[in-house]
Amino acid sequence: MNIHWKKSIFKINDIYGSETDFSTKEKADVYCYFQQPDYKDAHKKSSLHKKVKTLCIDLELTEDQLRKEMNRTTRYQINKAGRDSLRVEQIKHPTKQDIREFSLFFNEFAKEKGIEKTRDDKLEALRITKQVLISYVLHENGKKLASHLYIVTKKRATMFYSASARFEEEQMKPIEIGRANRYLHWQDILFFKERQYQFYDFLGISQEANNQEQQNINKFKKGFGGKEVTEYQSYVPHTIKGTIMLFILRWLWRNQAELVKRKYIEKSKQLDSKLLD
Repeated sequence: MNIHWKKSIFKINDIYGSETDFSTKEKADVYCYFQQPDYKDAHKKSSLHKKVKTLCIDLELTEDQLRKEMNRTTRYQINKAGRDSLRVEQIKHPTKQDIREFSLFFNEFAKEKGIEKTRDDKLEALRITKQVLISYVLHENGKKLASHLYIVTKKRATMFYSASARFEEEQMKPIEIGRANRYLHWQDILFFKERQYQFYDFLGISQEANNQEQQNINKFKKGFGGKEVTEYQSYVPHTIKGTIMLFILRWLWRNQAELVKRKYIEKSKQLDSKLLD
């Protein structure tokens, strides 16, 4: 799967999985490869590479097996939420208005958390190519409690954005919203399982051991079970503008544990070559 989108002045091709036919792709300044079994074009000057971990749930397991993989807290919270008169909506083919409404919901969450807002050009590209799904969990009074946005391919549903509502404590306690969010994850897992997807991907396990907030998110995700998977991301420039974009990203990502220096990739390749001789 691939999508073509624009960030500021930069044209980008995002490629997910092992697709190799580039004949139909629009020209771009940077090609970004995700969910790869190895680095792509590691020899190319100015390319960037990450070695990442993600958490994938095997949707070919039975529902009972999936429940058993969860920890006690997650199972309890989901069971309790099931008695809370919650309503779940999955929007399989979101419209422009659906995307806009999701962005408004997420961006309120992002503002409070101090994180990046939605990448609207990318979301529109996903919508046009029918590679996106939005889900909500709603209180019985109709208020949205949490929402997820997924990038969907033939076999894999990858959680791209996740947000929860913020209310005054007397309106809705944080524990209730957290419970509703877990319930939405579970209902989404069952939704994708029913449609014969193979994997539910939580999009990353943080490797920042000293970041307590990130470790808490890791703990939340691991509560659902699943297996940690190592994958690779590569960012390859195809124009001068692309080289400039990756120079900027290299500086912005300089402290990320996932970022791999090309010299280490080259040493690894040389060692692999020697072992095969």
